[in-house]
Amino acid sequence: MKSSGSKKCADLPPSELDRVISCSHTKRCLLKAGVNTLAQLRSLSEEDLLHIRGIGPVIADGILRAQAQYASPSNGREP
Repeated sequence: MKSSGSKKCADLPPSELDRVISCSHTKRCLLKAGVNTLAQLRSLSEEDLLHIRGIGPVIADGILRAQAQYASPSNGREP
């Protein structure tokens, strides 16, 4: 019997965050914290990220690295 009260990660709609964050746990934590767009994500400092439930130093570092890589003009992707 499937519970309809909780959303599984596979049920989450694609978001802007998919461009930068590939880890479903990280995306779920950010979405629960109200971070829905890349602009919102870019406005967060490492300290801000560490205050989000489920995000520790390793994940925060990964997010910041992904942001830097995505923002890099040499990555060949459109913003």
